[in-house]
Amino acid sequence: MKKIINGLVLLLLLVGLAACGNKPKTTPEENETDLFANMFDDKTPEQWQTEYADIIGIDSDANGTLDWQEKPMTITYASDFYDDDDSLNTLYRNAVKWAEQYPNITLVRDERFKKAVTGDSDELAMEMLVAASQDQSMPDIFYAPLSAEAYDQDLVLDLAPYVRTDSEARAIQENALQFMVSFDRKTVWGVPYMSVAQFPAINVGMLESLNIPVPDYDWTYEEYEALRDQVGAFTDNGSCAFPGLIDFSRHGLNYYDNVPNGWNGFDVEKQRFDFSAGQGYGAWLTEEANEGNKGWHFFDLSLSEQEAVCGSYGFPWGDGFQAIDNIWMFSLSTDARNMIETRELNIDIYPMPTAPAGGNTSISAYFDALSLGYHLRSDRVKAEAVYDLAKWLSYGEDGTEARWAMIDEDIATYGENVDAWVELGNDALDFPLVHPSTHLMDYIMGWPVTNNPVVMANHPLVKGFDPDGYYAIFNFDAFQSTHFQNQLSNAIAYPRQIPAAARAYAHINVWSDIKERIRVEGYSYNALAPEIDLLLNGYLDEYLRYYNKR
Repeated sequence: MKKIINGLVLLLLLVGLAACGNKPKTTPEENETDLFANMFDDKTPEQWQTEYADIIGIDSDANGTLDWQEKPMTITYASDFYDDDDSLNTLYRNAVKWAEQYPNITLVRDERFKKAVTGDSDELAMEMLVAASQDQSMPDIFYAPLSAEAYDQDLVLDLAPYVRTDSEARAIQENALQFMVSFDRKTVWGVPYMSVAQFPAINVGMLESLNIPVPDYDWTYEEYEALRDQVGAFTDNGSCAFPGLIDFSRHGLNYYDNVPNGWNGFDVEKQRFDFSAGQGYGAWLTEEANEGNKGWHFFDLSLSEQEAVCGSYGFPWGDGFQAIDNIWMFSLSTDARNMIETRELNIDIYPMPTAPAGGNTSISAYFDALSLGYHLRSDRVKAEAVYDLAKWLSYGEDGTEARWAMIDEDIATYGENVDAWVELGNDALDFPLVHPSTHLMDYIMGWPVTNNPVVMANHPLVKGFDPDGYYAIFNFDAFQSTHFQNQLSNAIAYPRQIPAAARAYAHINVWSDIKERIRVEGYSYNALAPEIDLLLNGYLDEYLRYYNKR
């Protein structure tokens, strides 16, 4: 995953955005084309094809081969995701696989947008894209670091015609489709190529040792709390055993109160922060604060209290005395190796428990997306080719199969791991720096944003690995659940496409600004929520002044 929280835009970028003018945004009510409501508009892909015949499916010589598949062209790819070395970069390697199908196409990677230059900074990458648009050197396809700004600066091609005419796009999940639509609901600014979620994990071995029943995958929130209460009874008795928790801090307003999106208190329909509406969420935070005061959270104890209960331990989840924790999709491979193989813990992954009454069962995620350069408006043949590449790298059946096939390809070339490589008489120094045994999630790349059954059947975590092989450690049964698969592919997206929302997020830390003030200072949630809303909406309004669509 690219970033957990985006920082503030650098002053230079803000000044550049402010210079765009003062034209007010078109509201959904004023806009005849509301893509939230009318992405497909009950038309078939073939009907949309007729409507977009001048830009989609161009075959100017009527020879049966689309122009983009035979016209010589060079496509420029720009992204600092994964490795700077092209031969080690799994995303770019898959792009090369696509290009190799078409002798007329030359694919090149834009050297300006590698980590060595961007420093892995979304803000700097955004500045560089703005500069590229000014000197007419825009890449054709690029990672969209700050999507609202990219759209606002007119850097992106509208992808609505391509999405509407593609039958496979009908399987893109609703939350991802809405994420792809610009804040004025007029343009599809990009396509997510993965959803990177945080999901629950349970220390099954610990529960079994305490004779606490292990829940089924279709568990409810009430069962989740009952499990924690049972572990908490051991905590109260002075045992080195702690309940742990699912981290609802980011998307709790959606999970508990069904606030639309609800990520960190942001209501995507109101376009405002509204922690005050999250009474269920507030009750959860209050309970967590109270639990901290009674010693249920290891991290809330002083060092002397920790040592008195558990000795010199310091990592309750990894040391095996915490029942529930959270695992990020991007770190699954390293977490599984560390927890199960190195620490010899019996850990299992779980879907999100069914939300309590009034809430929405959901997983929160960051969607990382690709956009096409605005300059392709003047070259619709090339634009069609570049969109096919974007589809290949994101939700397409053929592209996802090719991406995941690299796992088996690299294992076949180098063996299961470095030990197998050395056993064949090779020098360990020649083992690739990126390999499934060390970077599995670089190959899997999170979760696709589609419920296409063909794509799901090919997903490595759904297919599973040889139960007797090196990768059997990743055979979690939860990934076989279509319920869990849909949670992951239809996750609640961090709203990068909402202007300034991510900027305002930089001013709130739920744990320190709300939970700790309740726990340590004795505030009530209802007293703090309006104060937080006022603060964040003030920042939101301040940042919104710099969004002036030309």
